[in-house]
Parts: sequence; structure tokens; C-alpha cells
Amino acid sequence: MAVSKERSSFRRKLALIIGNDNYKKPYNKLNYSLKNVKDLTEPQPDQLLDEPWNEKKEGNLESIKKKHAQYNTVRLHPLLCRPAFDISFFDNKGNKTFPDSPITYQVGPLGRAQTYTSPAGWTRYGLKVLGKYSDGNYWLEPFQDPRNWYRAFHGTKRASEDDFKKSEESYEEKFAPVDAMASIYKTGFRSARVAAYGSGVYCSPDPIFPEVGYVKAVECDTQQGKKMFKCMLQVAVNPDGVNFTSDKSIWVVPNPEDIRPYGILIKDA
Repeated sequence: MAVSKERSSFRRKLALIIGNDNYKKPYNKLNYSLKNVKDLTEPQPDQLLDEPWNEKKEGNLESIKKKHAQYNTVRLHPLLCRPAFDISFFDNKGNKTFPDSPITYQVGPLGRAQTYTSPAGWTRYGLKVLGKYSDGNYWLEPFQDPRNWYRAFHGTKRASEDDFKKSEESYEEKFAPVDAMASIYKTGFRSARVAAYGSGVYCSPDPIFPEVGYVKAVECDTQQGKKMFKCMLQVAVNPDGVNFTSDKSIWVVPNPEDIRPYGILIKDA
């Protein structure tokens, strides 16, 4: 069952009211689209509302502000203001703008660590994953703890209508690469349809590899007009659940439960 138009409109307007008016600020990529909100009852004229807030249908804004107080400082990119996303998916703790030159680290168990290469030039929007899994948080933090899972990247260029059936979200082909990331966050990964190196979820420790072949630019409306952006997932991979292939840029995770998304990476196309 697809998300209702009314519910999608509500979520979109709430996300936008919570501050989709700061994209034009150039000094910090994380501040492009959202700023800290002081008063949800006074949206500025340049906010991108679909229509005026209807208190009879959608509730009192003061009550909404209190209910969603934890989102007053959330920072989102306009590409993520899609009906497939909910602002509760995000966690500012994971936000980061990566420098233009890559940095490498060793991540994983002692004696079995793998190289993590930072995604140079990308901005990460953190997903709310701390406390989500029953095995605690050591798979992700503190960074470089020997219990950390490996770091890798996953592109969603090839997302198709079948990928959305489990999440029950509607399918729009031109936004599929973006909406697929929301679907993965909610319902987990699916094994690849094309499996040259065996069945499983495919990812890469090299951020350039998926960008070249598995990332599709998506058009997005901004206050500066239409812009094209690239997006991909930053993921963590269980060291005990990954197969390394003959191609060092390709990892295969046979069990989808052994790969977890923890951030959405976005940059200008």
C-alpha cells in the first residue's frame, strides 16, 4: 500500500517548515538547506511550502513544535525532502562535510582491519542508527574501536519498482535512486539482481567506484533553481559476513543483515 497523498503532503510540509530556507548560504554545505528553527509558527516567506498550513486538518503548529522538538536542529538537504523520508530517520551526530582530498583509516578487528577511504568532496547526512540494533553500537562507534564493522559505499542507480514493494512506498522512476535509500533504511537491503560474484548485497570500499558506475544524478528544486545532485549510501559491513572478490573494489555481503546504512552522501553533480 502506497503512502497516502495527504500523509505525504503533511510530512513534506513539516520537514520544509522545519527549515528548508537556507540552501543558498554558501559557507557550510551542511547548512545549505536547513537552519536551526526558533519558531515553527512563523515560517519565512521564502520557505518552500506546498500550501499554507491548515490547522484544522494538520493540527496546531505550537503542538507540532513541541511534539517534534528534537527536530528543531535537524539539518537536511532538499533532495531528502521527499515523501519517502521522515525527519525521524536522521541524526545530526552523523553529519559531516568531507574535505576535498581523501583520508584513509584502518577500521575493523585487530589483525583483520580494512582500509576506509573517506568520500572526498561529499556531505554526509547521518541516519538514526544508534540504538537501532540489538548488538549495541560498537559496530559504528567509537570510531576505530576494534569492534567496528568495515566502512563501504553503496549506489542505488539501478533501483527499480520491485525494490519498493517491501517498504510499501510509491515508485517514481526519476527519484528512485533517492527513495531507494529511504526504503533500505526502513526495510533493509535486498540481494543484487545481477550477481557476478555470487548472491548478496554489493558494496565497495572505494567511494569512487560506485560513483562512476552505480550513482545517478537526480534533479532537485532549490531556491537557486533546479540543480543536479549525486547521492549514495555510506554503509558498515560485518567483518565476519563479507566476501572479498578478485576485484578489490567489489565486496559481496551474502546476508543482507550484515550490511547497515548509517549515512546518506550527497554532492553536486
